[in-house]
Amino acid sequence: MVRIFRHYVSPVKLTIALVDFGVVLASVFLAELIRYEMIGLQSFLESQSLIANLLVPCVVIPILLGVGGYEAEAISDMRVFFLRLMVGLLGSGLALSAFLYMLPMLPLWRSILLMTILLGGLLVFVTHWLFLKFTDRNFLSRRVVVLGAGASALELMQLSGRAADAGLTIVATIALPEDTVVVKDSVPIEEIGNLEQFIHMYQAELVIIAGDITKSLPVEALIACKLAGVEVQDRLAFFEQVRGYVDLASVKAEWIIFSDGFKGGSGWERALKRVSDIVVSLSALILFMPIILLAALAVKVTSKGPIFYRQERVGLNGACFNLLKFRSMKVDAEKDGVPEFAQKADPRVTPVGSFLRRTRIDELPQVMSVLKGDMSFVGPRPERPFFVSQLEKEIPFFKERHCLKPGITGWAQIQYPYGASFEDSKRKLEYDLYYIKNYSIFLDLLIILQTIRVILFPVGVR
Repeated sequence: MVRIFRHYVSPVKLTIALVDFGVVLASVFLAELIRYEMIGLQSFLESQSLIANLLVPCVVIPILLGVGGYEAEAISDMRVFFLRLMVGLLGSGLALSAFLYMLPMLPLWRSILLMTILLGGLLVFVTHWLFLKFTDRNFLSRRVVVLGAGASALELMQLSGRAADAGLTIVATIALPEDTVVVKDSVPIEEIGNLEQFIHMYQAELVIIAGDITKSLPVEALIACKLAGVEVQDRLAFFEQVRGYVDLASVKAEWIIFSDGFKGGSGWERALKRVSDIVVSLSALILFMPIILLAALAVKVTSKGPIFYRQERVGLNGACFNLLKFRSMKVDAEKDGVPEFAQKADPRVTPVGSFLRRTRIDELPQVMSVLKGDMSFVGPRPERPFFVSQLEKEIPFFKERHCLKPGITGWAQIQYPYGASFEDSKRKLEYDLYYIKNYSIFLDLLIILQTIRVILFPVGVR
């Protein structure tokens, strides 16, 4: 995995995105050349022209990322990619038109922009099809030997095998003496003789220790591999880097204390985050004001009760605040006074409320909490005090998620469906801990972009 500003990025995704950037940029120059040739003008390059041309891929690629064009399902299925490419190109065309309207000095004609979108979209689609059709999926992958053959090793292999963007090729598994072997074709460590030589025979670049570190672990051999340039990782590092979450089953307090992370960002990052919160929230409030007014009218007309719903949530350092949302349930949804998780096809949700939840419009009033400073635009989702008191007893390290301001959207929200149980809360905490450990403005920007995908292609909404 490639680490960019503390966030781990798949080398497959990064390579495809860089190729797409080059393809779109080439499409701009080609469209410009064709258009000038059509009207008999000579193509010329100047600073403003170069800036205008560079603007196109700088808008198209982030939007394509935002609509999920580089997710595993889009990389492995051309039908999914085609749909997301069409949505991305439409959004890119609108965004670029707005930029050019606000910056008329940039010499990028509308005819050239239209030709670029059509030509660039075609070339990007062909590039992805060629990648899927002819490229060896392992050409950017690291060769991996798994030390362990139990249930943990099997889970690790299944996860790496399902992800087209994992960037790992498991070439061998080694059964330790204390393993309950469930991975077929594993080689017992007694039969290897020289572990270092065995690993080099498979040309492995990485050794992953699956399961608990026990007395049977060949420490001397692993030290020799490490000194020979072969990276050694444990299960916890694998899940963090490849799957983007912290495996709670492997976390210990010592790891949090001594790990490289959990710093909450530097002073300038925190200041920049607050400024970006205000800018993004004000922009969202202005941009979505017509939708907010229509949603308020729809809630008022279709069901009895108030338009907005105030609910106490736990925020930074455990302090409580009132969160504002559009009311999506009946007024007596909790008539017995006992909070409960929302369920699938929850009968308490009104028809309009179901639409608001599915499109995330019910979350829009929360920008007021961001402007007040109770929330950030990106961060762990705030929970109700009733659930927090229970979750802190049931789930280790749950209260650590309150070291940052809660957010409207977050890493857990774009990676995992709606949480409606203690088990879901546990899984979402694993993503929250990843975000807290590896926080950066870069990761915030990625989350904001990928929130577009969650809105356009909702999963697990309740």
